[in-house]
Amino acid sequence: YGAFSNDKGSIRIDWTIEPTLEEGRLILSWREQGGPPVTPPLRKGFGSRVIERGLTHELEGTVQLDYRPDGLICTMNIPVPGSRDG
Repeated sequence: YGAFSNDKGSIRIDWTIEPTLEEGRLILSWREQGGPPVTPPLRKGFGSRVIERGLTHELEGTVQLDYRPDGLICTMNIPVPGSRDG
């Protein structure tokens, strides 16, 4: 799928923890490039639903999927409990 579907595709994963008043937030970015052109799906597939529901319900986070023609960008924002404790 995506950038993994050919030899020229690549994935870049970046992360940071941003402090907030209550707790930190893990910002995780998955960026694909070099794969076939990307178009938004007509409906959400199983994988997209699992990621979105898991982050939202289990981790109280958010996920944003950006279907750019040159590659998918998935940005996840997840609370880090206890990260402000010291």
